[in-house]
Amino acid sequence: MKNTILKLCLAVMVVLCGWLTYKLVFGKPESRVTAKPSNDIINEAKTEAQIIAKSVDNQGYSKTVAKRKGDILSNGDISKLPISQSVMDSLRLDNLDKSSKLQQASAMIGKLEAKNLRAVAVIDSLHRKSYQYKDDFLTASFTPDSAGGTFDAISWKLKLIRHDYKKRKNFISPYTYYTDILSPDKRVSIGELQNLSIESHRPTRWGIGLQAGYYYTPSENKFLPALGLGVSYNIIRF
Repeated sequence: MKNTILKLCLAVMVVLCGWLTYKLVFGKPESRVTAKPSNDIINEAKTEAQIIAKSVDNQGYSKTVAKRKGDILSNGDISKLPISQSVMDSLRLDNLDKSSKLQQASAMIGKLEAKNLRAVAVIDSLHRKSYQYKDDFLTASFTPDSAGGTFDAISWKLKLIRHDYKKRKNFISPYTYYTDILSPDKRVSIGELQNLSIESHRPTRWGIGLQAGYYYTPSENKFLPALGLGVSYNIIRF
């Protein structure tokens, strides 16, 4: 009876090993990126993000919150990204080095709008009058003349801070992807966000391996052949 069970287990292991060997040698790897993607894949990779909120936070920063698409799986090859030509054009991906691996591309479309700026009259040593305005972000000067005047200089310090994050309502709901765009200048508003994030495929650390060799039995004082199936976990991958 014991020998019958051992033979049965050995037969199952041989069949399993044969099946795994066939899959490794002849099986075609699954690909999530195609050279000529279908329209469904292109639609999934649209870059437009939905603006869902605009506010001013407790530190006086202008804050725009957008809900964006999740990361798409790719090897980073620009020529094989599952996106349409319009997305390539909008993010200027055609200008990138084709040998580079794309990780993320974004386009933020904003507006600077200032009202009721009061300038100060300044008279130089030649008694020429000009008007100047200055705050933490904007500097402008204007010199009038008989034809109207000339803006001598306009300088606007523009700073945008971007936070990408994901969250879910509870532990069983899927993640939703968000982007916060902040500006210390409240006169800056973001009206549109286009974003494309690439998630590189990383193989799992878990693996199944076949083991063949000999083991030593002290009771019989000899080596015996063995064939086995093992599960492994790689702590470090290169």
